[in-house]
Amino acid sequence: MRTGAQRALWALLCLAAILALFAGGIARADDAQHGPPHDPPHDPRVTSIAQLLAGVEPEYALHARLAALDAWRAHARTLTPQWRKLRSGRLSAIEAWRDQALIRDVPKCRTLLYPFSGPDFLNAYLLFPLCDAYVFVGLEPPGSLPDLDRMSEADVARTLRDMRAALQDLLAHNFFMTKHMAEQLDTPHVNGVVPPLAASMGLIRIRIIAVEPLALPAARAGRKPTVRGTKITFFHPDVGRSQALYYLAADASNAGFDRAPELAAFLLALKPATVLVKSGSYLLHRSYFSRLRDTVLDIAELVVQDDTGIPYRLLRSRGWEVHLYGDYTGPIPLFAADRQPDLAVAYRNRPGQQRLPFAFGYKGVHGESNAMVARTEYR
Repeated sequence: MRTGAQRALWALLCLAAILALFAGGIARADDAQHGPPHDPPHDPRVTSIAQLLAGVEPEYALHARLAALDAWRAHARTLTPQWRKLRSGRLSAIEAWRDQALIRDVPKCRTLLYPFSGPDFLNAYLLFPLCDAYVFVGLEPPGSLPDLDRMSEADVARTLRDMRAALQDLLAHNFFMTKHMAEQLDTPHVNGVVPPLAASMGLIRIRIIAVEPLALPAARAGRKPTVRGTKITFFHPDVGRSQALYYLAADASNAGFDRAPELAAFLLALKPATVLVKSGSYLLHRSYFSRLRDTVLDIAELVVQDDTGIPYRLLRSRGWEVHLYGDYTGPIPLFAADRQPDLAVAYRNRPGQQRLPFAFGYKGVHGESNAMVARTEYR
């Protein structure tokens, strides 16, 4: 058993390792303001693979052969009208709502934490496009980027087919279904969250600098790292500086925290953070996710969530300022027991209806989305 001094030393070492993990891939927003925006060097091949996966015409000359394949042309013909509809509808609505509801919050974001994210990069980035770091936590494996230019034509066709299947829930519902991801992100050609993350980046003109494996340093001496993931360093031409996405494949339940105490140390080091929760299976309502819930409440200064996130009563009991958007009609039947009567009363009694003009959460397809924007007193 560690002594108090040993525990303190380990905490310092773990924090140093975490900070080192963030170093090098993030240019601070304040630094970027000292001169005109410039585009950092990027990897044209990796960026092109992301574009190919999204059905976007690649800019990399050496991938012209892939873009000429019948399989890719069919892939682009299928996805292009769906992306076009998404851009003109949901995505533009998200940006318009963000510019109204989050206008004073977006420039302040340094780190965005998104528990239960899966590969949902689009919602995170459209809501908060200026963060230095995006930290996603999910059970799905990180996987790797398909090596399209080293595949046979038949394998390229299979990869693109699997990619379309993996994107369908996002296109149709604006979230990834856990039960579908277990199959769609576990094929010989699409094996984890990296392919749909990269495709989302390719869709919105992001340039990828590097895709690298990462592992949190084990908290217990002599143990191998158990929390692994992926770091994607990237930049958007409109932002003009590098940003980084950290995906951690981790069990964030209380039992998972016990098995990997380095996860708790990593999350606590993110303070102060912006937190996004949507379509989270009401896990933050459960007693066996109390440690993650308490961690979120400790590190967050802003939470944007649907009703699957932190229970409304806990936010109010801790003095958070909560603004309500959309309509709360209760959970879908699968989660009927998670209805929040106090939230229903708050929606009925709010002094004016604030619209939510896009699908957000499980009931979005029925036009019954709800969103809460919760701020601490000092935000």
